Amino acid sequence: MKSTGRTLLAAACCLIVILLAGCAALSSLNTKQETLEERVKNYMQAQIDGKWDHAYSFFDSSSREKVSRENYLHQFGKPSYKGFAIEEITMFPSGDQATVKVRIDLLVMGYVFPLVPTQNWVKENGGWFLKWSETPSRKTTSFSPGEKQK
Repeated sequence: MKSTGRTLLAAACCLIVILLAGCAALSSLNTKQETLEERVKNYMQAQIDGKWDHAYSFFDSSSREKVSRENYLHQFGKPSYKGFAIEEITMFPSGDQATVKVRIDLLVMGYVFPLVPTQNWVKENGGWFLKWSETPSRKTTSFSPGEKQK
């Protein structure tokens, strides 16, 4: 009887260790998402506030090699962003890349156009940075060019 009790105790201890290790890994992934979520919010807020120079600082090094600060500042002019909401964060298994779907409310000539671009974020030097995309993946929920309005 004593060996059965020890076996059960050892099995229970092993199960607890496995569960704790799994929780630690999940907690680590959640922490990475929270850090990324804050980074995305700060980037989007810089755009809403029209702080394009600050928004440029969120790009990763390869993106800054492709597009200079001056070209970035002149390319965008001053779009009027009214708001945003993070719709989905998908972390890659490696934990150093993620895609983020953000709903952006863009005001154009009195109309609000909700856009849903997918942003690609990468870890670089311990922080999250946005990858530049010349043709961002966008899905509009209304007024999409080429669609007939009902």
